[in-house]
Amino acid sequence: MTIKPIRNASDLSATKARLASLLAKNSGEFDDEIEVLTTLIEQYEEKFARVDAPDPIAAIKFRMEEKGLTPRQLEPFIGSRARVSEVLTGKRSLSIDMIRSLHEGLGIPYASLVARPRKTESVDEISGSAIRHLNTLGFSLDREEISHFIPASLQQTVPSALLRKTRTQRAASKTDQGALLLWQAAVLQRAEALTLANIFDRSEFSRATLRRLAKLSSKIDGIKRALDSLSNLGIAVIVMPSLPGTFLDGAAMVTSTNAPVVGLTLRYDRADNFWFTLLHELSHICLHYEALVDGHTTFVDDMEIISDDVREQQADALAQESLIPSSILEQVVWSPDSSFDDITTVSARALVPVTVVAGRWQRDHQNYKKFSRLIDRSSVRALLLPGKAADRS
Repeated sequence: MTIKPIRNASDLSATKARLASLLAKNSGEFDDEIEVLTTLIEQYEEKFARVDAPDPIAAIKFRMEEKGLTPRQLEPFIGSRARVSEVLTGKRSLSIDMIRSLHEGLGIPYASLVARPRKTESVDEISGSAIRHLNTLGFSLDREEISHFIPASLQQTVPSALLRKTRTQRAASKTDQGALLLWQAAVLQRAEALTLANIFDRSEFSRATLRRLAKLSSKIDGIKRALDSLSNLGIAVIVMPSLPGTFLDGAAMVTSTNAPVVGLTLRYDRADNFWFTLLHELSHICLHYEALVDGHTTFVDDMEIISDDVREQQADALAQESLIPSSILEQVVWSPDSSFDDITTVSARALVPVTVVAGRWQRDHQNYKKFSRLIDRSSVRALLLPGKAADRS
C-alpha cells in the first residue's frame, strides 16, 4: 500500500482498516508502516475529528473491571509488574506487541488501543458526568453556567484562555483537562467563601512551620489541629473528591487575593497518604509561593507518579523531611530488611505515628505488602467527608 495523507473521512476509514489488518498479522514485518499509519490517524483526528473510541488506558481498565482482572494478570500481555504500572499510569505508551497481545488475549478493539487520549479543547466540551458529579458535592450548575463558573473562579476574563493557564501537572496523560479545571474552579470557589482566622504572611511560613504541623499527626485530634493552625496562618484547606476523568491526590493554588489554597481529594483513605499529600502541597506554598502568585501556576499532583519536574521533587523532599527527618532514618536500618522495631523507633524519634512511617517505608521501597497491618485505613474520610466515607470505601 502506498502511504498518503489523510484528507477526509473516507481516507480515515481506509487507513484504519489497513492498520487493523496489519496489526492482525502479528509479525514485525509491517511495524514501520503501522507506526506511520498510527501517526497519520492521530494527526488527522487531533485536528479534524472527535475520537469516539476510549483511550487505551480507559479501554484496558474497562476490560479489567469487566473481567475482574488485577494489574498482575496483565503481565502476560504487557510485561513486568513495573511496565504494567507505567502503562496504567500513562507513563509508558503501548508498543505494537502490547497492542496485539491485549487485542488477542483480552479482546480489546484495536481502535481503542491505538486511540489518542482526547484533550478538552474548550469549556463547552467538559463531560456531563463531571458536571453531574460536581453537583452531587453541593453545587448546582448546568452546562450553560460552566463557561462562566470556571473563568470566574480562576480569575480568567476570556474562557478560551482558560486552557492556556500555566499549570504544573503531576498528572497522567489520561487526565481529562476540562474536568480537572472544573475541580480546580470548585475548590477555589469554596476557598473564596471561607473566612480564615488570619491573612497569609509569607514571612511567617517556613520549613520549621511544616515540621511543627507534621508533629501534629501523632495527636488524636491531629488533623483538626492542623487545619485550625493552617486557618490561623491564612491558608485554606478544601476537601473536594475528584471528578470523573481526573486522577489526583491534591493541588496547591491561590485565590484572587493571593491566599494559598490546598485542595485534597482523599483518593486513598489512609492517614499516611493524607499527611504526605498535605505536607507536599504546603511545601509548594513554602518553596514556590511566588510561582503560584506571579506565574499564575497551579500545582496538580497525582502522587502515584514519580515526577521529573524539579519543583515537584523539591516539594517531595521537603514533605518527607518535615514528616521524618533524614537524620532519624540514618539511625535505623532503612532498607528492604527493615524490621518492626525500626519502624517504631523512627515513629518515636520523629514524633509521627507508626502508620506514617510504615507508609513512607512502603513508598520508598515500592513494597505495599510488608507492614500493611500498620497502615491506618478508613479514618480520614469519616472525619473530613462525613456521609461520603461509606460511599467511597
